[in-house]
Amino acid sequence: MYGLMDALFTSLLIPHAFAAPQDSSTGADSGAGENDLMSMEDGSYICLHKTTFPLPPTWQSFEELSTINQQRLGSDSDNIIKAIKTFDTSPNPSVNAEQFQSLILALVVQESGGKGDVVSDKRKSFGLLQVQLQNEEKPVTCTPGSCTYDDYLKMLQQGVNGHIGTAKAEPPGIAFWLAFNSPGAALRSYNTGSLPDKFDYGKASPTSTESYVSDLGNRLAGVSPERFPDANKLQQMCGFVPGDSS
Repeated sequence: MYGLMDALFTSLLIPHAFAAPQDSSTGADSGAGENDLMSMEDGSYICLHKTTFPLPPTWQSFEELSTINQQRLGSDSDNIIKAIKTFDTSPNPSVNAEQFQSLILALVVQESGGKGDVVSDKRKSFGLLQVQLQNEEKPVTCTPGSCTYDDYLKMLQQGVNGHIGTAKAEPPGIAFWLAFNSPGAALRSYNTGSLPDKFDYGKASPTSTESYVSDLGNRLAGVSPERFPDANKLQQMCGFVPGDSS
């Protein structure tokens, strides 16, 4: 669904927008094809199509995103933010440690809204990052109102590294995908379990979310939760078809 929205989006690009080069020392894609975007002046959601995604230097700081999303994270926001801060090493040279923390925070807001007891996808996805583990480890869960800092830390480790602890990341952890992909491609891979189309991050499986990468780009740009359209409005605005993640 192009036309008016794309024209609006083009008008909001930073002058001399650029695509980040591939990092020759690691071979990691540091953002090729992902545009440097300017945050919308009125804080409204904007549709991000194909491989369009804000480059890390334009993301809101971790402190700013913590403030923007504090109400959404609820009464346990301090414990969640404290746990996210333990991830002080980024797997991708184009994303520094604070930017990696911002990415994790945006993922928490996207996946669970900071509710550690959330279970979805026919009881396959659990916790803050709605992880679907691929090993024999059981997903960390907690009952409403009783989630502890330790619960949140282990949930985040499972979503970031693919397991509890700080050993080498493995699927489905976001750190695994980010190690050899640009942020947008890594987020699509985290949501879908693969990268269906490297030229279009909106391509998703029927049980994944077409708007996922666009949503995360907006969250990282600082769009607050209350400014996000619902699934039907997103389809009307951007053409993203809602998936079945019940």
